[in-house]
Amino acid sequence: MKKKSLPVTNLGTISLIMIFIVLCMVTFAALSLSSASRDMRAGQNMQAHIEEYYNVSNEAETLLAQADRIFADAYAATADDNEFYRIVSEQTSPFAKAENADGQFTLTYQLDINDTQALLVKLAVRYPQQVKMEDADSFYKILSWQVVHTDTWEGDNTIKLIQ
Repeated sequence: MKKKSLPVTNLGTISLIMIFIVLCMVTFAALSLSSASRDMRAGQNMQAHIEEYYNVSNEAETLLAQADRIFADAYAATADDNEFYRIVSEQTSPFAKAENADGQFTLTYQLDINDTQALLVKLAVRYPQQVKMEDADSFYKILSWQVVHTDTWEGDNTIKLIQ
C-alpha cells in the first residue's frame, strides 16, 4: 500500500494567506486605535472650548442683567432721553463702552474667553418711550453676541533651503 503524501504547496499557500490576514488585522487595529485616540483628544479640546464659552456667556448674562437694572434706575431718575443716556453711559462705564451715533445709543462690552478669543456683546439701548412704541419687553436690543478673535495671525512662509 502506498501512503498518500500531502502536497507541500497547499500547506505553504494557506500559511501565507493566514500571515497576510493577521497582518491586515493588526494594521487595521493600529489605525483604529490611532483614530480613536485622535477623536478623543479632539473631543476633549471641544469640551474645554465649550466650557470656556459658556462660563464667559454666563458672565455676559450677569453684566446684561446689571445693565438692565441700570436702565430701569436711570428711567426712574429722569424724564429726559438725553439725561437718561448720560446716566446710562456714566453708570455702565466700568464694563461697557457707550456710543451715540446715527441716532442709536449702543453699549459694547467684551469678555475674554481664552488667549485668542473673546465674546463681544453689542446692545442698542432704547429709551422707555421707544420701548412702549415698539411693544418691547426690555430697555435694550441685542445687536450682536459673537465670538471674535483677539490675536493677529502671522503666517510663516519662510523656508530654510540651506542650513
